[in-house]
Amino acid sequence: MPDTNPGQAGYAELFGQVTRNATHEIKNELAVINEQSRLISEMLEMGAKGREPDPDRLYQLIGRVIERVGRADQAVKRLNAFAHSAEETGPICDAVKGVTLICGIFARQAALHNVTLELELPEALSVGLPTLDFERLLWRCLATVVKAAVGGSVLRLVLQSSGDAVALRLVGEMERAPDALPSQFLQELGVRPGEGGAALELELPPARATGG
Repeated sequence: MPDTNPGQAGYAELFGQVTRNATHEIKNELAVINEQSRLISEMLEMGAKGREPDPDRLYQLIGRVIERVGRADQAVKRLNAFAHSAEETGPICDAVKGVTLICGIFARQAALHNVTLELELPEALSVGLPTLDFERLLWRCLATVVKAAVGGSVLRLVLQSSGDAVALRLVGEMERAPDALPSQFLQELGVRPGEGGAALELELPPARATGG
C-alpha cells in the first residue's frame, strides 16, 4: 500500500536516524569503557600477585573510564530529550533548544565527514513550526550541507531574527553546491529559501504567524 501520509513517514525517518546515530555513539563509548576496564582489571590482578601496578597509569585509565561514562551519559540525555520533544505538539517551538539538541546528536555524523559544527545562536528565539517539523528540517539541512562540505572544515549554523524575519543559515567551505531541499518539503512547512549567499539559507515562519 502506498504511503498516504508523507509527514508521518518523515517523522519515522527522523526517529530512525536520530536513534541510529545516538546508539552508535553510545556503543562506541561502551566499547572504550570495556577496553579500559579490562586493562584496569589486568593491573589489579598483577597487584594481587605481588607486582605493584603503576599508579599514574592506573589513574590515567580510571580517568578515561570516567570521561567515557560522561560522554555516554550525555548521549543518553540527548536521546531522551529528543524522545520527549515528540510530546511538544504545539504550533510554536523553541528554536534555540531545537538547534542545540539536533546539532548535539548530529555532531557524530558530521565528524564522520571530518566536519566540525559551530553554533551562533541568540539567547532565545521561537519559530512558527511544530517541534518535530523544525527538528526534521534541521536534520535534513545538516545532512545535505555536510555531504558537500570540505573535509577538515568548520560548518557554522547561524540562527537570527530581524523584525518579523527569522533566518537559518549554514555557512562553511564547500567542495560543491549542496543539493537543494525538495520544494514540496519546504512548502509543507511554510519555509522559503533565502538569498544570502550561505551554503544553505532558509527563511523560517516567525512565531507570531501562528498566533504566538
